[in-house]
Amino acid sequence: MKGCVPWPDEFVELYKKKGHWEGKTLGEHFDRWVLKYGDNIALIHNNKEITYRQMGIYVTRLAYQMTQMGINTYDRVMFQLFNGPEVIYLFYACTKIGAIPICSLATHRWAEISHFCKQAEPRCHAIPAGTVMGFDYEEFAEKTRTETPNLEFILTVGKSSHKNMVSINDLIEMDIDLDKAQAVLEKYRPDPMEPALFQLSGGTTGVPKIIPRTHNDYQYNAKICAARFDYEQDTKLAVPLPLTHNAPLSFIILPLHLSGGTAVITAPKAEEVLSAVMNNGINYMLLGAAFVKPLISMPKEVFKKIFGNVKKAWVSSIRPEAVAQVIETVDWEMRQIFGMAEGFGTATLKGERTEIIINTQGRPLSEDDEVKIMSVNTGEELAPGEIGEMICRGPYTIRGYYKAEERNKDAFTSDGFYRSGDLCKLDEEGNLTWCGRIKDCIDRGGEKINAEEVENHIVKFSKVNQVAVVAMPDERFGEKICTYVVPQNGVSFSLEELQKYLIQERQIAKFKVPERLEFIDAFPETKIGKLDKKALREKIIETLKDEGND
Repeated sequence: MKGCVPWPDEFVELYKKKGHWEGKTLGEHFDRWVLKYGDNIALIHNNKEITYRQMGIYVTRLAYQMTQMGINTYDRVMFQLFNGPEVIYLFYACTKIGAIPICSLATHRWAEISHFCKQAEPRCHAIPAGTVMGFDYEEFAEKTRTETPNLEFILTVGKSSHKNMVSINDLIEMDIDLDKAQAVLEKYRPDPMEPALFQLSGGTTGVPKIIPRTHNDYQYNAKICAARFDYEQDTKLAVPLPLTHNAPLSFIILPLHLSGGTAVITAPKAEEVLSAVMNNGINYMLLGAAFVKPLISMPKEVFKKIFGNVKKAWVSSIRPEAVAQVIETVDWEMRQIFGMAEGFGTATLKGERTEIIINTQGRPLSEDDEVKIMSVNTGEELAPGEIGEMICRGPYTIRGYYKAEERNKDAFTSDGFYRSGDLCKLDEEGNLTWCGRIKDCIDRGGEKINAEEVENHIVKFSKVNQVAVVAMPDERFGEKICTYVVPQNGVSFSLEELQKYLIQERQIAKFKVPERLEFIDAFPETKIGKLDKKALREKIIETLKDEGND
């Protein structure tokens, strides 16, 4: 596809020869899972169980109706949806006809959505019906359609008040001849070497980049995750993360469905997750920083009531001391994981030593992952134990961002290794330890937020002279956004005033809005006269300690 960077022929041949790439579309794999696991429970949402067979019917109906609307192979579909089974139905329907999901978030606003529209040119936009949490999605979608030349169709979850918007819920209930529909859908089969979906980068260069993941590489990603995580037909796992994120798709949904297991869809709220765990027999947990303190401080009788069925868990983005606390508290089989939307991932092995689980993110998922640690200063490869930039390539790691020729020159080496921007080290056994980031990126509860992008919005505020955005530690989210400002002519303003400006005037996603504002007379500088963000990060840590928030 134009705008995509292909794997070199010798790697294509290698990955096919080894069976990593099977030459089937994700839609074809989905049909196989439906046939194999028909009466198993595929999804649970709001205590309603959906079998693989029923999911297959819904997906086939939706895919067929999308073709009748005029959506074709390789057309782009912008996802802007909250968690619910409709997200899964629409995703699989796209894979059956070769339409390409753009994995945006329900919380994205005009600043992000307009960028994705310009870059990826969607023909269809999927949104929640009506107004949700004070935001009118239908009005927003109409504005987007008006200002996006290729955008024709709007799909909604729930009933729309607009005649020119179509409800996904209505489409999946339309009775059709499934055999005839399947025959029609076969004519829309995409090339498995082409993108199955467009994931989005966390961004370290000002705007999110588009990550083209192919049918072949994404299926392989799912297969190796299912194997490493020991998913089985009786596995039940709650999914509170936004479903279009790479982590839930490639680490949970697809590997689970490949294995015949059950995904329990919840909102990203602690009370809903705990309710889902208790009421649906969840036996496999995913743990982020937000769950550590409630988990380890929970009374034993409450813990047993809620987590009585849990046997396994994987943890991500948690400090070593917090992982140790979890291991001391529970008797679950634990794994650490690390991953990126660009592809590459790691996880600790089954039965791994406790110190490895606590202190590392484990070994690469694939036997054909190639990983190097490079000196940030000299570019030379470093020995085990030394910290440098992690670069990687392999059968599920992209060779380039979509329509980003100039950016790709910096992000990828001449021989196809992805420069991750992550500071890491490898031990003698090949376990990876994540040590930090080279560039400014804030990890707020799993959402990677580019500091430069937020700064570019804040500096437009008339009362701001200079701005620097840094991460500050947070017990629940891991990190939050702190903004240091040199005000214009000494004029002061409140955090609420800045937040209102960013949301209403700049129209950025709410999770990118700073949660702390600090005024400063002048920014600290390094010895060569550059902004010293390390000093600012240390300053806010000390301020929080002084306030008793350490």
